[in-house]
Amino acid sequence: MGFDGWRCHLYRLAVHPDRRRRGTGRALPAAAEARFTALGGRRGDAMVLDRNGLAHHAWRAAGYAPEPQWSRWVKHLDD
Repeated sequence: MGFDGWRCHLYRLAVHPDRRRRGTGRALPAAAEARFTALGGRRGDAMVLDRNGLAHHAWRAAGYAPEPQWSRWVKHLDD
């Protein structure tokens, strides 16, 4: 997780396949959102792989939606 003063970033949240369907996938973002709200956060961002359809379903169920106008820009520093 990360926080820059108003945006709250969620990275690499996952539930082990053996532990799915027990509410953990709902509890993780909810706990993070509660923490971020307490810090004064006003927006939550989740990084979700385009090809991860299962994650898309979980994030949508948590109230998140993709913003197609944004792309992640990266630079690999070990090249």
